[in-house]
Amino acid sequence: MSRHTSANYTAIAKTLHWLMATLIVCMLVLGWIMTADDILDGHGKSVALQVHESIGMIVLTLGVLRLTWRWMTPPPPLPAFMPGWERIAAHLSHVVLYVLMLAMPLVGWMMISTMPHNALFFGLFPIPNLPFLHDLPNKKDVREILQNIHWFLAWVIVAFVVLHAGAALKHHFIERDDILLRMAPQYLGRVLRYLRGGV
Repeated sequence: MSRHTSANYTAIAKTLHWLMATLIVCMLVLGWIMTADDILDGHGKSVALQVHESIGMIVLTLGVLRLTWRWMTPPPPLPAFMPGWERIAAHLSHVVLYVLMLAMPLVGWMMISTMPHNALFFGLFPIPNLPFLHDLPNKKDVREILQNIHWFLAWVIVAFVVLHAGAALKHHFIERDDILLRMAPQYLGRVLRYLRGGV
């Protein structure tokens, strides 16, 4: 069976995928910069934190939109040439990534809601607090627990992003099928075909 005859994702699905992928990578890098001791001073850390919090809210919103679009417009089925175990692995990894892309910013929002001051969305307006957390008497203890969860989820995301990207690149350059091209915008698809050395 041909390994180059699989249906593409919709333009909206591709846009949401690559936009969220870019933002999540930026968030991971920004999180590392914020927590490093010798990169930013106190003011720089405050600015980076505000940007991190603001992008996190965007990621959460896009995650909800992406799940809604996926429910309204189911993705194309995996190609028939993929073995059963690989189909199961792909499905499970997608489920985990969808859970993470919602859980990570949601935990961040919960952390924001336990802080003594209101976080600002890019300095423009306050990010609303979750009332059931903002009114807790032991907010500091809860915030420390949430910070540990946030840190743990960050490393889980790194692991699954590497796994997801590695699998896509393996299909493209080693298996030489069109799995990666299904989600690639037209211009990126041309670049990927060129790098693979074929059309």
